[in-house]
Amino acid sequence: MLTQFREDLTRKINRRRLYAKIYALPQSTVREELLAIAQRHDAE
Repeated sequence: MLTQFREDLTRKINRRRLYAKIYALPQSTVREELLAIAQRHDAE
């Protein structure tokens, strides 16, 4: 149970870091594409 909680927490933190890195990029098609890929991955 504790192991699962830690895995979920780590996954959430990593997801926040990923989105922060994407949003830090300048507005561009690449940024939009990375955002779409990340969102598709989260939906799975």
